[in-house]
Amino acid sequence: MNEMELKDLRPNEQEKYNAAREVIDLGCTDTAVRRGRARLGCTRKTLLKYVQWCKSEDISRFSHRNKGRKPATTIPQETRELVERLYKDTYCTASFTHFLEILKEDHGVSLSDGTVHSILKQAMLVSPCSKKATKRLMEKKLRMLARKEHLSKAESEQVNAALAILDDAVAHPRRPRSKYFGEMIQMDASELVWVKGAGKWHLHVAVDDATSEVVGAWFDTQETLDGYYHVLYMILKLYGIPSRFRTDRRTVFEYRSLSKPDEEKDTFTQFGAACKTLGIELEATSVPQRKGRVERLNFTLQGRLPVELLRHGITTMEGANAFLWDYLPRFNAQFSLKDEKDVQSGTFLQAPAEADINAILAVVSNRVIDAGHSIKYHNAYYQPYAQDSSSQRPRIFAKD
Repeated sequence: MNEMELKDLRPNEQEKYNAAREVIDLGCTDTAVRRGRARLGCTRKTLLKYVQWCKSEDISRFSHRNKGRKPATTIPQETRELVERLYKDTYCTASFTHFLEILKEDHGVSLSDGTVHSILKQAMLVSPCSKKATKRLMEKKLRMLARKEHLSKAESEQVNAALAILDDAVAHPRRPRSKYFGEMIQMDASELVWVKGAGKWHLHVAVDDATSEVVGAWFDTQETLDGYYHVLYMILKLYGIPSRFRTDRRTVFEYRSLSKPDEEKDTFTQFGAACKTLGIELEATSVPQRKGRVERLNFTLQGRLPVELLRHGITTMEGANAFLWDYLPRFNAQFSLKDEKDVQSGTFLQAPAEADINAILAVVSNRVIDAGHSIKYHNAYYQPYAQDSSSQRPRIFAKD
């Protein structure tokens, strides 16, 4: 036996060898055996087995038989490289959990959540949904690596790329949920490049405060009345009339002109009038924490929806809006807390007929009939007529 062979053993294996050698040196007396058992915390039979191994001068007997062998559950290197490459090149904006779902659905790779986290963590990658503490620890580790000398060019690029994706997470304090499904709907819009090369779109969303059910969503070029009208239309068609909306203080919901009030530009009279007609209470707030549910939903959708649009090859706003009708039920099945009890005790009322909905969700503009018995709207002239008259120039009676 030589010293190099002893160094090849693991620390616990070296301890077994040293204890057995001590027993031999003390003459294998009962006292020596008791000392050895106390040192290793093993039975007499086990200790005497170690003594026999030591006397045989075969140091390899102290080494575990599986030493140097890969476990049967080891993930192949090709799979690890595939996971790392797919996340870096295609799905870097997806959370690790979302990426795990994509691996199984699109690439036939079935791995556990812990395995995917381990592979990506070893590649110095963090999820966009990681907690602040996790990001700080990873950033500290990366900066320590960056200060080391003799880093290869590839290692340096990997460290810099990992540092670039680390940013502070947005925290939204939680507040108690509403008691009933449909009691309060939070609405908001978020701006993002949802489809690469298509510019920034605004996603208008509405989420139920009690169950986190996404009850409506719509893409538009800006945060507009039309976008929120489409969201309200989706709510009415799929669920019914809710009790209350909580929104921010945008002019879509609330408008106060300081100098020259203009009824047509007073968009509160549009969306607000529609809500009043339907019996929906409209509450506006300038505090983001008051509508934290929809703020967190925006963060979740910004991480998942662009990846889903990419997976389904959607490049136009029309295609994205059509996709939302199919995507939201799947999203709610995964994240919503709604159950049958919530549906039965919900506060949604039955929605009006389709024709009535279209009449309510209309933009109303005031016009004065001019001397030519016409009105002007969007640079075009229209002449009112009486449905029960065959005259081409019907009589119009107006009061000052």
